[in-house]
Amino acid sequence: MSTRRPPRLHRRPERPPPDADAPEPQGPQARVIEMYGLEAIIAPLDDPEQRLRALLRKKIARESGVVVGDRVVYEPLQRDDGPTAVIQHVLRRDNLLMRAAFQGRPQPVAANLDAIVIVASPLDPPLRLGLIDRYIAAAFLAKIPPAICLNKVDLDPDGVALEMLEPYKAIQIPILTTRADARKNGIAPLRRFLTGKRSILVGHSGVGKSSLANALIPGLERPIGEVNAYHGKGRHTTTTATLLPLPGGGELVDTPGVRSFGLLGVEAEHLHTLYPEFQPYAPSCLYRGCTHDHEPGCAVVPAIEAGEIDFGRYERYINLRDSLGGKIPFGDQEEDDA
Repeated sequence: MSTRRPPRLHRRPERPPPDADAPEPQGPQARVIEMYGLEAIIAPLDDPEQRLRALLRKKIARESGVVVGDRVVYEPLQRDDGPTAVIQHVLRRDNLLMRAAFQGRPQPVAANLDAIVIVASPLDPPLRLGLIDRYIAAAFLAKIPPAICLNKVDLDPDGVALEMLEPYKAIQIPILTTRADARKNGIAPLRRFLTGKRSILVGHSGVGKSSLANALIPGLERPIGEVNAYHGKGRHTTTTATLLPLPGGGELVDTPGVRSFGLLGVEAEHLHTLYPEFQPYAPSCLYRGCTHDHEPGCAVVPAIEAGEIDFGRYERYINLRDSLGGKIPFGDQEEDDA
């Protein structure tokens, strides 16, 4: 019988968390404009009109990653062709918008944003309030102020879709109306809102994000996708997120549309904290951590029954909470968007 001892396992020491007060690395800084795998297009902060093609250090790609909107420290490369810089460090982010992509895989969307504009349409494709609610929850989770833009407003002559968006005003979310094909006059409310901000347009494919970007930025002329008559979903016309300068000030992140938008890093029992209309009533609930569903002594449910909280928002909250709890797969969420 062998008396050999099993080999000793050496555990690698865990890295200490980054110190928020630590000095930032020195060197030229730039803003990330576009990402292509392990390469990026960056704009030096001291020369915003210049564009450099930059490589990512593998360590950065593995650890923090790089997304559009990031501020980075880079090292110039002296070469005649190929990338002319290397990204050495990602500076501290004010915020990071994440989404759960295929099979819940985490996918960063953009960083250092001042606003998220959720673009929707009344028809072609139809208004999907469930998708809007998930975008709003993601915005609150990332601590980025959201707004809703109802595009193709000419398809809502009776104001039915606009009325469906009315409850969002009660939670201080601006509602903008646009008609992208009308160019300057049709997008004035959105242009005013975006001025001076770094914003992102998000929304279902086919709602007109590329059309809005074309109208906001003369000469951009991004391709516009048609809506598939079979399932009412637009074709993705933007294939990579891009940071675009806006005339008059501000920047716009143009990003591909999504056909579903899961929440990342939110447990079902904590979802209620992302619904500001619940917060005035929640402290009066009998149980701490009440999810406002089945618990006795809940103070939110009576407020809904009294019409003080929109019932449709609450019903969609329950559906979303169930999906986070595994009762409804992420891929089926879109069917509950009505």
